[in-house]
Amino acid sequence: MKPKRPVILTLVFIFATIFAASTYTVAQGPPSCPPDKALCAQMLRFGKEAYARGKYLDAKEYFRKAVKADPTSLTAWRYYDQTVIFGLAEKVEKNANLVLPDVSTRQEPGVGLPPAVSPAPPEAATGKPGVSEFKIVEDEGC
Repeated sequence: MKPKRPVILTLVFIFATIFAASTYTVAQGPPSCPPDKALCAQMLRFGKEAYARGKYLDAKEYFRKAVKADPTSLTAWRYYDQTVIFGLAEKVEKNANLVLPDVSTRQEPGVGLPPAVSPAPPEAATGKPGVSEFKIVEDEGC
């Protein structure tokens, strides 16, 4: 009887610890507040006006506030998602270097690659413009 007692006490302790830990570690979201449909509608209206004027970054902020006021509004989410993309396009339009940098970021050739040799123009090999002849320079073998 005595060897079973520590095992049972250990099991009870483990289960009690798991139960206590699970009640404290459950992810808790923000307190459930009722959605503010009036504020959401107002922010949607302001956002749509800014969107129609082409002020996508301003519209994005209004739609973000609308989503925050009513997270269940699919209309607010759709407009917000759309203005995020248009806002990014507006930023790129202002600064094209965000997408198309004018200087290469890679300054040196890769390690182990032979130096680049400029190819001969196609007409040099055959004498005909636009036609080139295929030549095996080095065979690695199979």
